Amino acid sequence: MTSVAGEAPGFKRILVGVDASAASLAATSAAAALAGRLGAELLGLFVEDEDLLRLAALPFAAILRVPSGTHQPLDRPRVEAELRAVAARAREALAHAAAPAHLSFTFVVARGRVVPEVLAASERVDLLVLGTGGRHRSGRVGVGATARAAAERAHSSVLLLPQGGRLADPVVGIEDGSPGAPRALAVARALARSPGPAVLVAPPRSVAGVPGALARLAPGLVVVAADGGYRAGAGLEALLATRAALLLVR
Repeated sequence: MTSVAGEAPGFKRILVGVDASAASLAATSAAAALAGRLGAELLGLFVEDEDLLRLAALPFAAILRVPSGTHQPLDRPRVEAELRAVAARAREALAHAAAPAHLSFTFVVARGRVVPEVLAASERVDLLVLGTGGRHRSGRVGVGATARAAAERAHSSVLLLPQGGRLADPVVGIEDGSPGAPRALAVARALARSPGPAVLVAPPRSVAGVPGALARLAPGLVVVAADGGYRAGAGLEALLATRAALLLVR
């Protein structure tokens, strides 16, 4: 995608949450691509999960291997070593994504609870980029808790990438009647190729018809205001169901 002359989304600091998972790889590639296009600063954040470390300190903690059914003892030193290894892979993935555009980047490792750490980091950037991958207790893959929390409560704009997703045309901007809709449509124009994005007029009360309308448009990127009715609940589900990248503009 190329920017429209004279317009810019205003994203000067782009932060991507990285954990070396398949879902975060799509987010890493998208963040690096946007940083290169916009001349933005690129940052990567890996969170050493404090909840996992506390679990590892319990005397009965163990990993159940599937499908073998064998148990492997779980202890804090082993978990800390594994977290360091994952952080190293995440940094390597960020470096690989940044290399084609010769981007410099900053990589930060924080220790704490994942959602609060990511939300706190969003206060210091213009755009937070996350993969949507998560796994429910049932084993079904869905939208992760971190992505949902960011969509609802992050201080910055948020770009959510489905597993295997990438930024691509066509771009669809949603006019939902919210105060932030003009800004969201301006960002959509900036990120779309000429002649510009399609505009879908879809107030939150019409959320039931959104998946069908978007299926006909087949967007690569959906852009909507984060202060409207599509950042949570059924509205968010409707947009994520398209499997397109989703940009919530603040």
